Amino acid sequence: MRWAEIIIDTPIGAVDAVGQALYGVGCGGFEVREAAKPPAVAGYLPVDDRLEDRLTQIQEALAALPGFGVVGVSTELTLKYVEEADWANAWKAFYKPFRVGRRLIVTPPWESPALASDDIPLVIDPGMAFGTGSHPTTQLCLTALEDYVQPGQSVADVGTGSGILAIAAAKLGASPVAANDNDTLAVRIAGENAAANNVSVTVTEALPLGTYHILVANILADVIIGLADELISRLKPGGLLIASGIIDTREADVQNALQTLSLSHVETRRQGEWVALVFRQGTV
Repeated sequence: MRWAEIIIDTPIGAVDAVGQALYGVGCGGFEVREAAKPPAVAGYLPVDDRLEDRLTQIQEALAALPGFGVVGVSTELTLKYVEEADWANAWKAFYKPFRVGRRLIVTPPWESPALASDDIPLVIDPGMAFGTGSHPTTQLCLTALEDYVQPGQSVADVGTGSGILAIAAAKLGASPVAANDNDTLAVRIAGENAAANNVSVTVTEALPLGTYHILVANILADVIIGLADELISRLKPGGLLIASGIIDTREADVQNALQTLSLSHVETRRQGEWVALVFRQGTV
């Protein structure tokens, strides 16, 4: 079978949004080409009678991104055609281990990075679901978890994607760890990634039940605002909410919504145009 390689010029901060557009039309995954000039995202689709319609859907999804605060993404698609064997391995060359924060090392399963004695590997298959660790909001959440998680604390990850944040929490000593995603494929993949990392994470489609010491929500600003009451109801007294997936133009909206609901602002973390807000249940 022949495959179409779809290449989209993409600012690094928009990688996951473009990946979502590719995923939405049936791409099993996507690769990030940070070293390209300009940076790009690539996905693969089979060359069949559905290809033209799928390409149109991708362009429509890309054109809609500015409405969600994601700018700078090209709506022009570059196509190349590859054979089955080339497609199966070509994208792997673009995904290498990288460090996030002080100790977290994100690595695909086919790599064996050199680790210091206190490094914590997060083994994530980038061809399966979203949240490979490359997006600034994911990195903001990872570094926040590294700073705040204490062994034995309970953690919930809302909108888990690949499960990377829940896995990181578990490897930092959190227990129990719960996660959810409304995408059934993401639920399955997050569970598989947790198993590959030898950690216990309960993954469901519904929001995690119970209350937690730390709740992390790396989703969109409007979703965080809409779920604010439910998120807060799942925090233990004094618990922390780490909210990200927030473009800086929506920071004030999210902060105002959360501060009206018995939460105290602890800190704001920034990377490029993206923001993570940390709040505590009750007063600081």
